[in-house]
Amino acid sequence: MSDSTSVFHQGERSLHEKLDIAERQHQLGLRMIRDHMPEQHRDFFGHLESVHIGAVDTAGHPWAIMRTGPKGFMTSPNDKTLTIASKPLPGEPADLNLAVGAKTSVVGIEFETQRRNRLNATIDGADDGTLSMQVDQSYGNCPKYIQVRNRVAAGPSQPETPTTTAVLSEVDKYQIGKADTLLIASRAAQLGDDPRAGVDINHRGGNPGFVSILDEKTLQFPDYKGNSFYNTFGNILTDGRVGLQFVDFETGILLNIKGTAEVVEELNDGELPLMGRGLRIRIETIVRAPGALPLRYTFGSYSDRNPSISNNLI
Repeated sequence: MSDSTSVFHQGERSLHEKLDIAERQHQLGLRMIRDHMPEQHRDFFGHLESVHIGAVDTAGHPWAIMRTGPKGFMTSPNDKTLTIASKPLPGEPADLNLAVGAKTSVVGIEFETQRRNRLNATIDGADDGTLSMQVDQSYGNCPKYIQVRNRVAAGPSQPETPTTTAVLSEVDKYQIGKADTLLIASRAAQLGDDPRAGVDINHRGGNPGFVSILDEKTLQFPDYKGNSFYNTFGNILTDGRVGLQFVDFETGILLNIKGTAEVVEELNDGELPLMGRGLRIRIETIVRAPGALPLRYTFGSYSDRNPSISNNLI
């Protein structure tokens, strides 16, 4: 294995080497990570009504955002291209870099079936609310740790004006404390032409309460057994800036958090297939947007296929 043949950047490879799984992950990455979308991924995105996007703002800080639309708001004219026709939801930063040439990342999740697929990409078109992106890396993830939810047709409440603060309020703490899902956006130190080094967005899941609130500016959550790609952790080793998004699927509240992350070793929550480490997030900015999400989902029972819900693949 060499730098020129690996599908992982240096931050990811350094973790693989530390854990003595470098050759295994090299071979697995060559099989799983593509420079195009297979047909089933293209069809999958076309049937979704929502998508999670990672992007950086003009200062280079990553944010996790969500976009929605009727089925078909995402299309794939060819296996290298995904287009998203949507408008920003309340609470989305106004200074996100979604211009031509910007790096971005997408994860689509079908909660009813626990399917999810991901791609990291470069924007090659941004016109009248439609983003076109060219695939840098594309791969699927297993259904592990995705909470089953069912889409319901209940009418959404009127969105309220988002509020921005620097510390967690009691209502923020309540939402985070009962969350079984979060999205985390991260970035490599250099965002250039290398398809391995870009922006990433990833799903994390766990039993409600898997995210610990250490104080009004600090969160922590464990790392559970996944595919050991270490996309998020590898990025954080090179650049600690992250964005989190907590979604209340029943009320439509979006909670967007900007912060910095550090890897915590020997973390033990005593509950799920723990990998012995986690992430601690130091909060800088919190944007709370009540009623921002126009979709609603019922809280499903934990899946028989996933009896112990937990953190998604890292």
